[in-house]
Amino acid sequence: MPAASQIIVSATHQLNSLVRALLLAAFGLLLGSVERPSHAASLNGVKPLLLECFRSAHAASCDRALVLSESMQRRAADRELYPCQTLLLGLQAEVVMAQLAEQRGEKALQTLREAERLCTGL
Repeated sequence: MPAASQIIVSATHQLNSLVRALLLAAFGLLLGSVERPSHAASLNGVKPLLLECFRSAHAASCDRALVLSESMQRRAADRELYPCQTLLLGLQAEVVMAQLAEQRGEKALQTLREAERLCTGL
């Protein structure tokens, strides 16, 4: 029976992590929706938070990066910059994956580089 209890504990831990990440994402989306676009940061301003989040899954960095990238994603949508918007959505997914302790390493950095390239001037 020890194997069964270990599986239950592991599944419970993963479920708790997922619920936490979803709540943080929902909270970030809510805050992002009330943040005025004029206060939204550029990708250069968000980059240090994203790198810290990807490197260490630091909760405060990830939370703030999620909120700011949501604001930028909405701004890209308003300007009909759909390739940029799509990459920013991908960047948000990378943040959520980091919050779930699913480090994606080079893939997350590649998404950031592509967003920098396509979202210049946002």
